[in-house]
Amino acid sequence: MKINHVKEIKVLIFQIIIAVLAAFFIVEFLGRIVIVEGSSMQPTLSDNDVLIVEKLTQRFGKIKQGDIVVLKIPELLENKRRYVIKRVIATQGQHIKIEEGKVWVDGNLLQENYINGDRTIIENSVYDDIIVPEGCVYVLGDNRLPGKSRDSRVFGLVNTDRIVGKSWIRIFPLNRTGIVR
Repeated sequence: MKINHVKEIKVLIFQIIIAVLAAFFIVEFLGRIVIVEGSSMQPTLSDNDVLIVEKLTQRFGKIKQGDIVVLKIPELLENKRRYVIKRVIATQGQHIKIEEGKVWVDGNLLQENYINGDRTIIENSVYDDIIVPEGCVYVLGDNRLPGKSRDSRVFGLVNTDRIVGKSWIRIFPLNRTGIVR
């Protein structure tokens, strides 16, 4: 009888080890859960939305214009935040220009039906007309109202190695679950 209990305990310990290793693998290589903080991505994402962020695109694919990404840039943020969620507006080689409240990429007016407000305010004229160099992206929050989003208009270009992953699915609140676009 004692031998059966020892065997059951060994099996349980083995199962726990496998579960911990699987969880580590998922978080490290496939994706993670992120809680949105703040209003910089409204109306697309709201404060306390819970997202699954996938890491495969960053590792094996290509981040493209329009993707919503999680960035690890604590040195550029206020309030000791480590991560921020923004939309990629331009990638390497693209020319971004903000003029008269509108965003232009490679000479084409960007159709932004997802933004809060009808204008993109220039926060820092150093970053309002720039060609994105290799290994960088230009990101903006969807909430373009004055003072609502710290993004490339304020801190400039972001190295692609600072991208943690791409927003994939909103899992909370339940009435807004689905793929994030």
